[in-house]
This record gives sequence, C-alpha cells and structure tokens, in this order.
Amino acid sequence: MSTEVEIKFVVKPQVKSQLEVLLADYVIIEQAVKPLSNTYFDTTTSQFRQFDFGLRTRKSLNFAEQTIKTAGIVRGGLHQRPEYNLALSGDMPTLAAFPAEIWPEGADIAQLQADLVDLFTTDFERTMWHIQLPNSAEIEVVFDQGMARSGEHSYPICEIELELVRGDIADLFTLAQQISQLNNVRLGNVSKAKRGYQLAGLYTPKIKPLTLQMPTIATASLADIFLATLTQSYAHWQHHEQQYLETQDITALVEVDAAVALIQQTLQSYADILPDIGLKQTELVWLVEQLSAVNSASQLHQVMVNNSQLIRKFPEHKRISKELQALQTRYIDFTDIENLFNSARYASLMLSISQLLSQGLSSVKLDTAKVLAFANTHLQKSWQSVLDSLLSAPVLNADDYLAVQEKLKQNLLIGHCFSHYYAAERRDKFRLPWQDILQGVDDLAVLQILMGVAQQQPEAIATQIKKVLMRKQGSLLDALEQTRLQALTMRPYWTEE
Repeated sequence: MSTEVEIKFVVKPQVKSQLEVLLADYVIIEQAVKPLSNTYFDTTTSQFRQFDFGLRTRKSLNFAEQTIKTAGIVRGGLHQRPEYNLALSGDMPTLAAFPAEIWPEGADIAQLQADLVDLFTTDFERTMWHIQLPNSAEIEVVFDQGMARSGEHSYPICEIELELVRGDIADLFTLAQQISQLNNVRLGNVSKAKRGYQLAGLYTPKIKPLTLQMPTIATASLADIFLATLTQSYAHWQHHEQQYLETQDITALVEVDAAVALIQQTLQSYADILPDIGLKQTELVWLVEQLSAVNSASQLHQVMVNNSQLIRKFPEHKRISKELQALQTRYIDFTDIENLFNSARYASLMLSISQLLSQGLSSVKLDTAKVLAFANTHLQKSWQSVLDSLLSAPVLNADDYLAVQEKLKQNLLIGHCFSHYYAAERRDKFRLPWQDILQGVDDLAVLQILMGVAQQQPEAIATQIKKVLMRKQGSLLDALEQTRLQALTMRPYWTEE
C-alpha cells in the first residue's frame, strides 16, 4: 500500500510546450512517454462508489495492473488517497487478491466480483518527468492528454499531475506555484474517476447552497473552527467553479461568489489573531472585484425566471424580455469568466488557499483563544454597526435599503462564520427576519433594473411600466418596513444565556 500525495491541474494542450521549458531548469532523473489505457469498474449497484473506493485496471506497452484507491482526503486541490496496486492477469480485476483489511466490514467479496461491470475507459498519452528540486526533493510530473469514453459519450482529457516522491508537501506547492504561472492552468478537484461516473450517467453534480458542518465546539479549538470553515467553503467554491464551466449556469457562479465572500469575511474576522499564513487579503479583494457583476447578472436571471408574470403585464413585453437578455450578457460574459478561472493570478490564489488548508495552523495564539468569547465579540461589534446605520432609522425608502444592502450582507456573513457556536433555534429566530429583509432588498434591486429598462422605452410605454413597478415596490417596502421594525426589537442570540 502507498499513499498518493498529489496536485492536479486541468490545462489547455498548448501548456505542454511551456511545461517542458519550465522543467528543463531542474535535474531530470527520468523521462518517458507511454500510452495508457485505464478501465474503471463498479458493481451494478455502485457499491464501490458507496465505499468511496476507486477500482481500475491500467494497461500499457509492457505492463498491466489493477488498482484500488480507498477513501482519502481531497482538501483544497491536494489529493491524498491510499492505493493498492497489483499485477493484472486478463481484463477483469481479481478482488480477492487485494488485502482483506481494506474492505468495509461485511463486504461480500465474491458477490462484488460477480457483479463487476466496466463503466468507462480513459485512453491517453502520458508524458512523465521525474525531477529533483534544488533541496533534493523529488516530484513526478505527468502530462496526460487523450479521451474518456463511456458508450457513445466522451470528453477530452488534458491534465497535469504532480506527485510527491520524496520531500515535504511544501515542495509540491513550490513547483505547483511555478506551473500556475503558465496560464491556461486551473487547479482541479475532480478526479478522472468522478468525471467518468458523470460521463456514464451515474453521477450528476448539483448546485447547492453553502452550508457548514463544524466540529463539536466543546472539544474544538479556534484553529479547528477556522480551518473547517475555510475547507468547506473552498470545496464549495471548487465544486461550483467546475459546474459553471460545464453548464454556464449563473446560479453556480453565484455559489462561487458566496464561497469567496465567506472565505474573505472569515479571514477578516480572524485577522487580529492569525499568524502569517501566506495568503494575501489583497488577492481575495481582487477576486471579489472580478466577480462584482455576478449579483447584477443573478438579479437579471431572477427577473427573467421568477418575474415572468410581472413582465407579461408590460406593453411590448416580448421586446423588453429580449432587452433584458442582452443586458445580462453585458454583465457576465462566459469567455471572460473562463479566462479568469484559467488565469495565472487566479490559479496562484487557489494554490495559496490549498497550501494553507493542507498544512493547517500551529499558532498557539489562535488555539488558545476562547471560542465563544471570540465569537461574541465579533457578533456584537457587527451588530453595533447595524444599529449605527440607516438600518435602525425610523423609516427607510427604496434608496435607503439599497444603500445598506452591502452592510447587511456583511453582517449576515459574520453571523454565518460563527453561527454554529449557538443553539440553532435561538440563532435562526434572530437571523431569519434579516435574511428575509436581504431577500427583499434583492427584489428591490430587481425592480430598479426593470425601472432602468422602462426608462429606455417610448414615453407612453414607460409610463405604464412604471405604474406597475411602483405598485410592486410600494407593497415590497411595506413588508420590509414591518419586518425590519420587528427584527430590531429582538434580543441578539449571542447575549442570551
């Protein structure tokens, strides 16, 4: 048994020549080019997927082997999975040949063998360099290019994998940062196996809201909580980045934006007690700016998907719908986002977060801080900023609500960072009306977009549309005001005993 420690990149084919130039500066212990054919297997009831195992055979010019990769860790793009490699005779794996201790309790090996079916095949050319770094660390670098196939379906493979042979994980990231500067290089968190399951129709990635599963507060340190928040937010980010690139669904990009915002707010909340973690806040600020149009594009998406009945009340509603679609394209261009996700600066930022998550934190200062006292202080400070803002004014109009939208978002994000420290019932009772208010402000922003479109229409049409929108806005403001004034009377959950 061995444990893979590797970093994967999804790349464009032209990166190979740039990679060759970069690696020429290192001592190359071995270099080889060979064709590889992998076939991945599971049972008809997907038992291996349920075990979180990967089962494959691999064949090349002069060897054949069978491999099981057991459940491991994929944290921030760093893959660590125990794997078992045995010689292969024939085309099908022989499960009984693998060590008995790797199997889950109660697994019927004979039945698993009988139920095995091949799911998909990857055929690619692998160029391998076994290199030595100046500090004598050794890394295997591979460039894979080919195709994955399942029945009539296929997708191209073009990847770089870095596997640590000898040295520290930090050595792996040192080389990875250099490779990230080649452009058209994107940190990958989806294995060939998972993509193959998707190709075979056995796995469908979904867009999902950001939620956090945290360690028990009684036994966790602040470092544990901090790293759990970042790890899950980052996984959410990577999952939806891949989703957006595959589907161009704006709601996936909204989830990327949400995860980036939570990571940025978490780092800000812990800033006073964090050690030097090598992750520059300026880079997150840059990325947030790059994604600044996502909310506007999402609001337009809501207009067209959720407000179709409202738009039908407009004169010339078909033409106005086309204008809204054109406006959304101006906010978010898929090519621009794809270029961002494949840029050197973006890849470097992703690697910096990945390295932080892989190495953890050893700061005594962070570990010894009292978790609840720390959370209470930050929540009270954020809440006071709300009380000192327009949000506590006697009356607010539409412009006022739009002016405090970002402050309310930040307040709710801080609450998200620490929400798991408190009893769910009291916490959610306090937060729910403010979440409703934020949704209402988003609806106001949608009406503002429609108002802007109305102003571009002939005067007679514009007047009719504005009447519809003003009625809608009036009803929305009444509901917002009632909810806000009631929410301001509630006792904050962090002050309750």
